[in-house]
Formats: sequence, structure tokens, C-alpha cells
Amino acid sequence: MMAASQWNSLEAVKLAVAVLTPLLLVGLGVVINRAARRVEEAQWAGRKLVERRLELYDAMAPLLNDLYCFFECVGTFRDVEPPKAVELKRELDKTFYVNRFLFTPPFSERYNAFMDACFKTFTGSGENAKLSAPVSQQKRERGTGWDDAWAPLFVPEEELSSSGVDRRSVFTARYTALMECFADQLGIGATSAGPS
Repeated sequence: MMAASQWNSLEAVKLAVAVLTPLLLVGLGVVINRAARRVEEAQWAGRKLVERRLELYDAMAPLLNDLYCFFECVGTFRDVEPPKAVELKRELDKTFYVNRFLFTPPFSERYNAFMDACFKTFTGSGENAKLSAPVSQQKRERGTGWDDAWAPLFVPEEELSSSGVDRRSVFTARYTALMECFADQLGIGATSAGPS
């Protein structure tokens, strides 16, 4: 009788293992499949984010470069007259603020730091941002292309020189930091380990 009881217990264990093994494999397969799907969805979302950031780069980088040229009086700066520089700020701000949540906080900080180097905002009710560039330099570099009606668009030179800061080195450093961060956002920067 004891031998029959042991035999039945052994058969019950064999039967339980035979039934539970396929169920365990199916459960494990479902878990692995879900994990793989989550990884695939995360990769897809990452690719879409980088694609959108690349579109934003295509839209913003030329305008940022135009501002850089304007303030440094290099390249095609004569193509950007002072009123156009203020328009570029508006256009860039609109694009940036509509899409700012697609970027990391360091990008937002660098964008705002660059714009702060270029413009003085909140200059009065109904007033446009003022250009933070020496009028005398713009006037000298533009020669006969200068229009005296543009002078009020600039921060007074006394304000610019009173800070004691080398405006051009700060400006260039902020532009470079912004564009390097932009490259990082696309996963192609020198410090980038992939999209953020």
C-alpha cells in the first residue's frame, strides 16, 4: 500500500510539472514580449523626438546664426537690419516657447542666456526689446547703409559699457554654448551619449 501511495505522489508531481511548465513558459514569454514592446516604443519615441528636434534645428539655427552675425558684425550681418533683428527674436521666441518642453532644461537655460546677451527686455509698456549692441559699432560697420532712425532700437551705450563685462566674449561664449547644447539635443554633440 505504501508503494502505491508513493507511486501516486510521484505521478501527481510529474503531472503538476507537465502542466505548469507550459504555463510558466507562456507567462515568461508574455513578460519578455511586453518588455521588448516597451523598449521598442521607447526607441520609437526617442527617434520621433530627435526628428522633431532636428526640424526645430533646421528652423532655428539659421535665425540664431543671423543674430550672431548681426551682433558680431561678421558674415552677412548687413542683411539683417536692426528692425529685422528684433523680428528674428520674436520668431525664435515663438518657435522656442511653443516647443520648449521637447528640450532639456540646460537647452532652455542656454537659449535664454543667449537672448539675454542679445536683447534687453521689459524696457517699458508697449516697447520692443532693445538690441544690446553698441550703436557706434553698428553705425561704423554699416557705413552708408546706416539709418539714424535705428538708433532708438539699441540699449544706450553707457548702459552697455557700465557693466564692465567684455560683452563680445560673453556673447560669443553664450552662442557657442547654445549651439553645442543644440547638437547634444540631437545626439551628435561632443558630450552627448545619446538623445536626452
